[in-house]
Amino acid sequence: MNPPDPDFNSRLADLKQGGWVMAFLGALGATVRLLVSNEDLGWVIAVRRVVGGGIIGIVAYFSVHGLVEPLYEAVTYSICGSFAPEIVEGIRLKIKNFRLKK
Repeated sequence: MNPPDPDFNSRLADLKQGGWVMAFLGALGATVRLLVSNEDLGWVIAVRRVVGGGIIGIVAYFSVHGLVEPLYEAVTYSICGSFAPEIVEGIRLKIKNFRLKK
């Protein structure tokens, strides 16, 4: 078995210290998008989209952390969170269609 990647371990430690803010920024981006849209959604779907924004924010954190300036990182997390509903819905539909084909 290979030893764990030290770069991944340092990023994980950074996530524990302050990376949760990226999840918050992603969720905030999704929340703002829900507030400005005219869609009539139930609260379950709205919560699912906000949580999806947080998850996508964390994925974006692992993708761009340390590669760009901090201001651009924060903007990237928020933008990714605002696009999260389409990303999560697309993944959910792909999984659903894959299960139906079996």
